[in-house]
Amino acid sequence: MKKKLILSLLCAGIIAVNVNYASAFSFSKPINPDVKSFYDSIKSGINEVDAISKEMIDTLKFQTYIEKNWDNLVVEKDMDLYNSNEKYLGKPGDILICVIDKDNSDINAIMMGSLTTHSAFVDSDPQKVLELFQDGVKNAENDWRTRYKKVVVVRPKVDEKVIADAISYGHTKIGTPFSYFSNLFNKTKTDKFYCSQYVWNCYMNSGVDLDGNGGKAVFPYDFMRSDKVSIVYKQG
Repeated sequence: MKKKLILSLLCAGIIAVNVNYASAFSFSKPINPDVKSFYDSIKSGINEVDAISKEMIDTLKFQTYIEKNWDNLVVEKDMDLYNSNEKYLGKPGDILICVIDKDNSDINAIMMGSLTTHSAFVDSDPQKVLELFQDGVKNAENDWRTRYKKVVVVRPKVDEKVIADAISYGHTKIGTPFSYFSNLFNKTKTDKFYCSQYVWNCYMNSGVDLDGNGGKAVFPYDFMRSDKVSIVYKQG
């Protein structure tokens, strides 16, 4: 709930700044071309902020939708995952998403400043996961089944080569530093990552765009609404 409140306030602040600056830099008479060019660049920045605020609001609405419709979420069940007693979760290439819930204590995501939960994806050895932590991308233990109360497993509808390529590329990025706000709305940057950007980039490098709304940022829940994936498991 705190995360959604923070996001709501942030969106409201962005919109307020947008309105105020749009009013301040409106033109009522001809001005010097150099000054107009300067003002035009500011207006372009304002339009960028407007697009970002709309994307964040859209993300918040979708998260709320999933929360309200959790029990009726359509799942193409992978019974291997449902019947397993192992601590690890998912099959190679599966995207793991921690779902917003008051009982999900994702201290890693909270400490990294996440407003929209957390995601990672399963390595070729399903007991391992490629995941971003505070100290960078790691090939960590896949303990997602026991780590979180509420989890969704999203499976890209791609062939095995794409999955293998995404995993291989993911390994080349191990050690890449974490950054959230500095590149939040520039998802194509690869010198630093936030969690879902890292997952998205690994598949995008293999030619598959899994961002469900095609925005400047890519949040964990955006994978859930991509037409290139299936939800194969939900827990909680």
